[in-house]
Amino acid sequence: MKKSKKKKHEEHIDETWLLPYADMLTLLLALFIVLFSMSQVDSSKFSELKRALESAFSGGVGIINSDSDMPEEDEDSPNPLNPDPYSEFLLEDEKLQQYKQMLDEYFKQQGLENSVTNIVTEKGLQVTIQEMALFDSGEALLHPEALEVISTLSVILAEMDNYVEISGHTDNLPIATPEFPSNWELSVGRSLNVMKYMLRNQNLNPERFSVVGYGEYRPIRSNETEEGRAANRRVELLILRMFMKPPLIDV
Repeated sequence: MKKSKKKKHEEHIDETWLLPYADMLTLLLALFIVLFSMSQVDSSKFSELKRALESAFSGGVGIINSDSDMPEEDEDSPNPLNPDPYSEFLLEDEKLQQYKQMLDEYFKQQGLENSVTNIVTEKGLQVTIQEMALFDSGEALLHPEALEVISTLSVILAEMDNYVEISGHTDNLPIATPEFPSNWELSVGRSLNVMKYMLRNQNLNPERFSVVGYGEYRPIRSNETEEGRAANRRVELLILRMFMKPPLIDV
């Protein structure tokens, strides 16, 4: 028997699987483009990206073919996946400036603008309250009139997450009483009492607070005059920054 010269045709391979495979690759490409875009924008763009992604996977207008679906980069907004330290510093600085203005207005309404100073420093927002607005001379017990001031400060601090350092300061005139053998004890007692009354606000986390007494050793004015000594007798609340100014950057 002669062998047939004709070879059997090979069975044709079904290539219908290529279409869904190509569609899947297209969708994966769209996903990676979206993820890359998300790393370049702020969180306010997230919902727009989400809608675009859902549209691509549901067969709607794809993000590759729609310029309107591609979010624009906001240079002034911090990147949520790769935060810009300088942007975080600027945002917090603006927030501290707003709280400073709020406190300035409050103390002016209370008639205490000459007894309280608010300033934003490299360390944070510093509130300086003179002795006369809080205590009697040589005492650490808060005035009844001072309680409302401390309560108001506690409400403001409850809106923030920053750590707070409360420091007491005195002039250089010596003190020697059974309760306060030196200016060290007096300065610590004053800052401690301010913190204790402030923490009556249950919305404040005690872990955020610390107290320190500097006695007479951190004067801001000369102790040679009564006016200078009065300025040195004070309590300072320092609302510490969470984001410090990055080095080698000028504001």
